[in-house]
Amino acid sequence: MHLRRTALMIAAFCALSGFVPAQEDLDPERDRDLYTDRTAQAVDGALRWLASKQNRTGEARGSWNAHVGFKINDGYRLQPQVQDHDGLPHLGVTALAGMAFLSGGHLPGQGPYGRVLDDALDFVLRGITESGYITAEGTRMYSHAFCLLFLAEVYGMTGRPGLREHLDRAVEFTYKSQNDTGGWRYAPLARDSDMSITVCQVVALREARNIGIKVPKETIDNALRYVMESAIVDGGDRGAFLYQHKEVPFNRNSFALTAAGLTTIYQAGLYSDNEVARFCRENGIRKAPRISDCLTYIRSTYEAVRIDYPDHYFYYYGNYYAAQAMYTRGGAEWRSWYEMVRDDLLGMARAAPGREGREVYWRSTYVGDAFSTAVAAIILQVPKNYLPIFQR
Repeated sequence: MHLRRTALMIAAFCALSGFVPAQEDLDPERDRDLYTDRTAQAVDGALRWLASKQNRTGEARGSWNAHVGFKINDGYRLQPQVQDHDGLPHLGVTALAGMAFLSGGHLPGQGPYGRVLDDALDFVLRGITESGYITAEGTRMYSHAFCLLFLAEVYGMTGRPGLREHLDRAVEFTYKSQNDTGGWRYAPLARDSDMSITVCQVVALREARNIGIKVPKETIDNALRYVMESAIVDGGDRGAFLYQHKEVPFNRNSFALTAAGLTTIYQAGLYSDNEVARFCRENGIRKAPRISDCLTYIRSTYEAVRIDYPDHYFYYYGNYYAAQAMYTRGGAEWRSWYEMVRDDLLGMARAAPGREGREVYWRSTYVGDAFSTAVAAIILQVPKNYLPIFQR
């Protein structure tokens, strides 16, 4: 433990000194040794557990159940129409579970989990409305974005016929749902925005653009302006990002929001302080955030989140984006970060009762265990470099 934290301190010095990884440090083959035998065993157990929990019959076929609702402060409010249900087929969680299998190199129609992915894909496609909005059982923009990302990943990895028209419609719905602040909120075209939902849309749009779908440049620029204007650039929380714009009362910053903000910057194609500063100058933003400050804030707040919210969606959602940001950063900083989170996740894994250790899962107090298990499996498999959104 001591050596692990010391490695993070060394990485912090690299960031503060303006370290930029050499190109060879971004070679994904150098990351393969991070994926240990113990990690592989846990991931195999997680995928077996997820496969065993997938709904197999009726209209829910292909889905995973979870609580349909939305974050409210530190808690979780169920949608009014689903409050009497102990978990329903959840589009967003199904998309994340599907990406957990894709992260291991599994593909629809192939191998031991081919049917699992086929059914998950079919369920997500059944959720696409005529307008392009992907929703079911009251799910909203979080789930829409995760589903769009899942479909784009499948299309990027397989070129599966018939997906393109669905993707075109869902992408168009996404950018037309952006509001005047440059962000997104729980419901399409809501007048306010927040960082956690905005990053979901930007990541999905980036992957859509990567596979050849047109995304208007102004959509990404407007989202970037929203993110830059939400940055804390002075004081003790320098490098953090706010939940909403600075003028919103009772605002806050956090580990998860900062990981989301930095991931948005990277996904928009800005990888250095100079590029961030130039964007801010060109868009009339007085002072630009520094990537090194963002990384420092993420590192400095991780331990508190791990201790205070071990079974909370804050931990899993935050690390889903922290993993993306750190992987994009690359080099020794990424490696030390991954080793720390990997070991923490392995220590938090639980053996499924009666499965003789063959299946493992992670707890999630509010959303459901399928959510936390899917996200943990995605994070642990980043060094395998299969999922296109994690490829440098």
